[in-house]
Amino acid sequence: MKKSIIGTFHEENTMINGISIGLYSGMNNDRNVITNGLRLEVPGIGIISFMGNGFPNATEPFNLNDYRYSEVVNGLNISTGSWCDCNYNGLTLGLVGQYGKLGNGFSLAGGWNIIDKQSGIQLAALANSSFYMNGVQISAFNYTHDGNGVQIGIFNNSNSFKGIQIGIWNVNQKRKLPLINWNFD
Repeated sequence: MKKSIIGTFHEENTMINGISIGLYSGMNNDRNVITNGLRLEVPGIGIISFMGNGFPNATEPFNLNDYRYSEVVNGLNISTGSWCDCNYNGLTLGLVGQYGKLGNGFSLAGGWNIIDKQSGIQLAALANSSFYMNGVQISAFNYTHDGNGVQIGIFNNSNSFKGIQIGIWNVNQKRKLPLINWNFD
């Protein structure tokens, strides 16, 4: 594996201990790039996420035990919009929108925030989506297929949820209620 202090995350089999820079992400899980530090992606393909399907894997689970990521980011990811098979550990900021496979920490987006498995805090202006969520989702619209924690928004929806939902309309496997909903079974 090639190692560098400053590099591009477009290279394959690379570990960058410092700053990685690139123009866009991809869904190529054979790239094998690890960034320990700061990852900068400008402009990022996620800026066009509003034009397509905003929730690509919201109903399709993936096997984390047998999954290879195109990139692992340990630290800070800043982009106008990332859209990749990424594992984010730390803080990821998608100014317009972002999509990733695994988020451990804090995921923040100006529009869409789609992380297949989020552990920590997921915050977006318009919508959050996760297949698995452990932690907190705060946005106008929150969706998780299987979640534990707190959802705060105008509309909160989960097929299987343990925790509290606070919003205008809240849906979980037990009931549909305005203002506050809960399930601890």
